[in-house]
Parts: sequence; C-alpha cells; structure tokens
Amino acid sequence: MNRAATFVLLSALSRLACGMNAETQPPIPGDPRTTFLHALLRAPAIEAASLRASAAAERMGSSGRVPDPQLEVMGSRMVGPMKERSTMWEVTVSQPLPKWGERAADRERAQAVHAMAGADYALMAGEMASEVAMAIAEAAGADQRAGLLGEQVERLRSLLTAVEVRLSAGTNGRLADKLSLATRIAAMELMIEEEKQMAANAASQARGILGVAPNVALPDYAAPALTDVKVDETAEAVLATARAQEANAMVLMAQASSRPMTAVGVRFEQERTSMGDENTVGLAVMTDLPWRTRRYAAADLRAAKAEREAARADSATARHRLESALTRARRARALADTALRLSRETQERLNAEFDALMRSASAGNMAGSTLFEAVELLEKATETRLRAIQAETNARVAEAALWRHANVSLFQLHN
Repeated sequence: MNRAATFVLLSALSRLACGMNAETQPPIPGDPRTTFLHALLRAPAIEAASLRASAAAERMGSSGRVPDPQLEVMGSRMVGPMKERSTMWEVTVSQPLPKWGERAADRERAQAVHAMAGADYALMAGEMASEVAMAIAEAAGADQRAGLLGEQVERLRSLLTAVEVRLSAGTNGRLADKLSLATRIAAMELMIEEEKQMAANAASQARGILGVAPNVALPDYAAPALTDVKVDETAEAVLATARAQEANAMVLMAQASSRPMTAVGVRFEQERTSMGDENTVGLAVMTDLPWRTRRYAAADLRAAKAEREAARADSATARHRLESALTRARRARALADTALRLSRETQERLNAEFDALMRSASAGNMAGSTLFEAVELLEKATETRLRAIQAETNARVAEAALWRHANVSLFQLHN
C-alpha cells in the first residue's frame, strides 16, 4: 500500500478513535425551576386563569348576603253612600329574612368556589408546565442526536477522503468502498435534517404554549423535585377537596331551601275622615308554605350527596395517578442511568477492539475489510450513545409529567 494513502487512512481512523471516547451526555446544569416557573407564569393563559381565581376571591365578599328591606306605600280615597269622603295612606317597611342556614351555606359555597378556582389555576399551570418541559426535553434530545450524527458524518467524510486518496494513488482502494461511504453519509445527513426538524417543531410547540414570539429564548429544562410532589397538595387533590366542600355546601343549601321564607314588617296606616284622623301601627310576620319546595329540596339534597361521593372518588383517582406518575419517572430515570452506564462500558470494549484494529493497520495488515470494520465499530458506538440519549430524553419527559402533580403552593409562590 502507498505510504501516503496509508497515513491518511490511519489519521482518519485515529479521529474515529477520538470521537468514540466522547461522553454520551453533556453535564446537567443546576436546578432552573425558578426561571422556568417565572417564564411559565407569564404566559397569557396562566394570567387569565390567575385573574379568574382573583375574581372568585372577590365574589366571596358578596356571599351570605341579607336581602334589602322593602318599602311599600299605598294611598286610597273612599266615597261613602252619604257622600262621605275619606283618604287613607299606608306605609309598610318589611325585612325579608334568609332561610335558616342559608347564609352559612352560601359562604361555604363561595369559599369552595374560590378554592376550586385556585385549584383550576394550579391544574392549568401544572399541565402547561408539563407540556413545555416535555417539549424542551424533546428538543434538547433531538439536538443531541443531530450533533452526534453530525460527528459521525464528519468521521465518515474523513474515511471517504482516505479512500479517495487510495484510489488516486492507484493502490488497492475500491470504487465500491467510496460509493458505499457516500451513501452512508447521504443517509445520515437526511437523519440529521429530520432530527433538526424535530427539535425545531418541539421548540415551536413550547413557544406556542408559552405564548411567546419565535425569537424569544426558551427557559432551560426543569422538572419538580420529589419533595415538590405530595399526595394531599397536588392540584387534583385540592380540586377534589374543593368539590367535596362545594358538595357539602350544596347539601346545606338544599336543607335550607326546604325551610320556609319569612319576613317581618312594620305597618303605619292613617285614615283621614270628616270626623278626624285615625292612625294605626301594626307588626306583620309573613311566611310561605313550603309544600312543593321540600320535594324539590329533597332532589337537590340527593344530587349534592352524589356530587360529594364523586369528589371523594376523584380524590382517590388523583392519588393513584400520582403514584403511577412517580413510578414511571423512577423507572425511566433508572433506565437512563443503566443505559448511560452500559454505554460507557460498551464504548470501552469498542475502544479496545478499535485499538487492536489500529495496531493491525499500523503493522501493514491493511486489508480491504479494515475500512468497514472501522465503520461498523463507529456505528456501534454511535448507536450505543443514541440509545443513552433517548433513554435520558425519556426520563426527562417522564419527570416533566410530574409538573401535573406538583404542589399547588409551588405555583403560588412564583405567581
């Protein structure tokens, strides 16, 4: 073999060896949850949900209201059979009274509605945080895969250059080797473009959820810590508790609605006749007869109790969902750690095999199959690193799903 061609080929193989020793994953930065949440909570959809929660808080001030007093004024004129004339004026001031237990039930329902609005806000924030973090993780994973494939393309191009040198030198290089390498490079360039498109689509999805312009930088990936996930403080659990509270309030309101409506009033009457004026002062008590209301209230009571049982079932469902999400995240993280460890071990073995190949090539035993043995080793190393990257991406996606179950206070502290 020509020495120059051999030197070029060995140089290319050496660059392959350097590339195979690269780390599978870049170092993970520090915890960026605060920055991530600040970017999230500036989203228009989150701001709208926050305003709705504020509106529910303002409505608490109008709960448990007492009806306004009523004023009734009546005047009449009478002409008697003997053409006697008299004028009568009547003024009545009455105060409708709320049904017993109605005001307390209304206040409790307003508190439940406020809690539900806050839980809905946290639920939306958690859902959006999960989707944004997943999209950022997918974009980062696609970028890493594109970068790794780009490195492999550069190494394959170095080998292609070495083959071309051998062909131009008239040594034992084969045209088929050149065409095969060119085909591999073209296929990988297409894969790189696909990965770049996936990264761009994922980043665009994250920006769409956040409601920001395409030129705005996305926050770094962030996932809640396990200490930020507690069964009784998730948005789903708080929402279920608020619904149960609302159902209890509806039970009280149904019970109150079966009671009669009452009102008290003071009446002043003056009658002016030819014989003089007559003044009358009276006290009035009015009530309705709840014959039909009690039947309707009984139906409302049964419905409220059913809603309360449904809220309890929702609470149990939220607990199971949280346990399932935690299990998936732990399993995905364990798999990612295992994939990274196995990737490093596999690369060590491939490096040893590659070193043996290099020594054989340096000793002058450069057979036609040496080139594609090197390519095969490169592909194995790349495939191993790709699996580790995908496992890490899957773990981050599973951990991002925990935003749906993060503590409600986590979003309120950053609001």
